[in-house]
Amino acid sequence: MTVEYSNNSAVAAKHADVTRCPDCNSQDIVHDPQRGELICTGCGMVLSEALIDPRAGVRAFTPEEKAQRSTNGLPLSQMLPDYGLSTKVSKRINGNGVSAERAGRLERILRWNSRSTWRRRNFTIAFTEIRRMAEKLSIPGHIRETAAIYYRKAYKHDLLRGHSIKAMVAACVFASAKTCGFPLTLENVLKTSGEEDRVIKRCYVLLVKTLNLKPKRQNLASIVPRFANHLGLSAPVEQRAIEILGITSEKLQLSGKDPKGYVAAAIYLAAKQLGETRSQQAVASALGITEVTLRSRQREIAKIITFN
Repeated sequence: MTVEYSNNSAVAAKHADVTRCPDCNSQDIVHDPQRGELICTGCGMVLSEALIDPRAGVRAFTPEEKAQRSTNGLPLSQMLPDYGLSTKVSKRINGNGVSAERAGRLERILRWNSRSTWRRRNFTIAFTEIRRMAEKLSIPGHIRETAAIYYRKAYKHDLLRGHSIKAMVAACVFASAKTCGFPLTLENVLKTSGEEDRVIKRCYVLLVKTLNLKPKRQNLASIVPRFANHLGLSAPVEQRAIEILGITSEKLQLSGKDPKGYVAAAIYLAAKQLGETRSQQAVASALGITEVTLRSRQREIAKIITFN
């Protein structure tokens, strides 16, 4: 236990009257800064407790140090229905049981405190679903927080009327990925959600129009590593596929077409060029497209890029 003598700290000035132990008459008194107590070393009696430490806090110079040394509790989170600001009513006060005459009153307070409004229950269900989908899709924390913000706005604008919670959650997750530039395909969202495809798409369109969202154009190169790894291709093939996509996006109009078709064609051509050939069926199956689409995109790329 770390202790410091009270006559060497600001605690001595505030508690100057505590100079002698009333039990053993000892003057050997120390201050325990971790517990905030004045303790007699002769008999172990606690002479004063719940003391405030007047010393300056430890300085922090980086975000990591600030997070480690923060004494203000957990930060606010959009993933919690009450942002993490709720208060729980305890059945015990100062470690002692509540008196009999207050038991009935406390029981009623606990009962009312445990009752949730429909808004809170709705958010609890929705944010639990966001966490589940985020775990399945390997979505980072800032995308989850953004999805939670979109869901709160959807609830505020009454967009859930006529739509299921899970369908709106799936739309919010996809919208947050699109606006933040995170590589996430609609097919993966539909598969993970389990709701009807048309309902989720309708929720997404409604969400974008109502909240005036500005989805970013997906960077095709960002999804190459995942599929290249799935096909067991090397890093040079992955890099060559990214180069092919860069040239393709500059010289061809890609809007209105499934971007995975061009990704599949770039991976197929890069693997073939570097001697790690994969069949069209394997590449098309990995990216969830047909072989016909792969061959069509391959011919388009072959017109603008010469392969040796």
